[in-house]
Amino acid sequence: MNAPSVIQYLLLAVLLSAALVALAVGLRRYRQRIARGREAAPGGAGSAFLGREFNAESFLHRALLTSRLWKRPVAGLAHALLLGGALVATLGHASFAFSFVGVDVYAGWFGTVVMRWARELAGLAMLTGVGFFLLRRLARLPRLVEGGERKGFVAMELLLLATVLAGFVAESFRLAGLQSPSPGEFVGKLVAAGLSGLDAGTVARGDAVMWWLHGLLGVGFIGLIAYTPLSHMALGPANSAFARKRPGIQLAPIDFDADEDDLRLGATRLDELPRKSLLDVSACLGCGRCQEACPAAQTGKALSPKKIMLTCAEYLEQGRFDDPGLIDDIGSEAIFDCTTCAACVEECPVSNNPAEIILEFRRNLVMDRSEMPDTLAMANRNLESRGHPFAGTAANPDDWCKGLDVPLFEAGKTEYLLWLGCAVTYEERAQEVARAMVRILDAAGVSWGVLGEARCTGDPAKMAGNEIQFVEMAQDNIEAFHERGIQKVITMCAHCFNSFDRYYPELGAEWVTVPHSVLIEQLIAEGRLTVARDEASKITFHDPCYLARHNDIVEQPRKVLSALGQLIEMPRNRKDSMCCGAGGCNYWSAGKSGSARINDVRTTEALGTGADKIATSCSFCLLMLGSSASREGPERKVFDIAELVADALPGAGG
Repeated sequence: MNAPSVIQYLLLAVLLSAALVALAVGLRRYRQRIARGREAAPGGAGSAFLGREFNAESFLHRALLTSRLWKRPVAGLAHALLLGGALVATLGHASFAFSFVGVDVYAGWFGTVVMRWARELAGLAMLTGVGFFLLRRLARLPRLVEGGERKGFVAMELLLLATVLAGFVAESFRLAGLQSPSPGEFVGKLVAAGLSGLDAGTVARGDAVMWWLHGLLGVGFIGLIAYTPLSHMALGPANSAFARKRPGIQLAPIDFDADEDDLRLGATRLDELPRKSLLDVSACLGCGRCQEACPAAQTGKALSPKKIMLTCAEYLEQGRFDDPGLIDDIGSEAIFDCTTCAACVEECPVSNNPAEIILEFRRNLVMDRSEMPDTLAMANRNLESRGHPFAGTAANPDDWCKGLDVPLFEAGKTEYLLWLGCAVTYEERAQEVARAMVRILDAAGVSWGVLGEARCTGDPAKMAGNEIQFVEMAQDNIEAFHERGIQKVITMCAHCFNSFDRYYPELGAEWVTVPHSVLIEQLIAEGRLTVARDEASKITFHDPCYLARHNDIVEQPRKVLSALGQLIEMPRNRKDSMCCGAGGCNYWSAGKSGSARINDVRTTEALGTGADKIATSCSFCLLMLGSSASREGPERKVFDIAELVADALPGAGG
């Protein structure tokens, strides 16, 4: 029988060109929508449009290798089959063009390997992949529908399924008209066997009809991509290409010296969000992975990061860029439920950052509307009047050092400042961490000292949305540090480390900050600190969000604990760890009624490992998990890593 003519291919090429134009126009429409967002600060590096540098590592791993999809192996395999199959099939279809210059594309090794075997396997791979996604959608998988869903997936999956099936049927008609066998095209041969009773004319007409049907379905699919949720195939890789190079959350600084018309205290509507956030919203496909990872959503609170993203996406699609009702549609309760743990950020396969969007709304509620939960309002008042968020604490600022020889930091003489922070200063249980660190630093011969007055980094203010208060406290600390010539700082709280290392440099800080768990690991590795290992001791480690997810610090604490005893991992560990519930200034509202306590859920998981001790390396994690564990009995179960190390020092007797 006759192969498709040049005219047929040219006509199909014209239709394909039109589909590609439609795709380009649709993506251009997304760009125009994203351009309605807040521009990046002038003079920034990288993309002038998004204000971000190209992130080659993220693009390679998340976009090209789809690394985050593989955290769920079945879904990762289905994506790989679909994408890989589509690429091979496209190569095979494109190769037909060589036949017009006299090349027999079905001859030789290329014909056997690519045009027959590879294309056949690619079709089956696509069939398997799209079948998996379609069945999952039709089965109403909870994470795909809870919190809302983007419409159009099923229709596009059905269209793709029809395209693949039409390709196999078209192949069978082509093979039915051949006199010689065609090795490799086993699916087509199987179907072609059922056409053996048809006459040559019917086979020829069937071949022509199915060739056009397959081509038109494929062209139609391409043309519709940018107008359906499958636009994430283009927007997702673009989003990953401009993801932050540093993990976690990075709130943009606010220029409080700007003119009144240019000053933005957070966001109430889409056009007040950064352009990158609008790209996040555009790329979101509503997969629900963020919602499944979110500790607030897991424990029955109002927050659903997926719902927030889909609400923003709905406003974006409707062109409601300047509608201030967005923040009210999302709701203040959901906005303040966020613990800033960045689990949603770590989980998203297309590199979205729902937490940064939530915190922009929170900034507006706090600084512009003065709306916040009562417990948070009390913490804010304490920050403004006392310089720390605690009220009615049982501990005095100097209680931690009673009976200890604690030196003051001396400029030019002392190497490290031991930074206490508000939790260690004002919470009696956390003060024991500072006492343990004194023993460790002295045992290792480290040159250290303290400030001599109680201070807070301002992290509770920043993560509560009170940027004004944070900047005031940070600038005061920076001035005090510069006056003393401080160059190296040890922190005992993950939140203190994150503020010093991430946000203070934006305000002029120049010192080096090291978490105490990292320093301890270094001291042991250098032989400056000797600890006794208890083979019978079973320890499980809770990763603080602000060390693991926000700052990639996961191995150093484990090396320390492995030197002390047997380390038993929790099911959720390292960057997939669950939050303790304290972040985002939620320490002061963690006991909110009507939902489970995040710290209780995490403590139950820790105790379920059978470990004797639960270790952590953050003051707030210590307090949250300790509070939950205390309900299991009077025996202390939760310890800071410094306490365990101090008890394992020679002569400690612990």
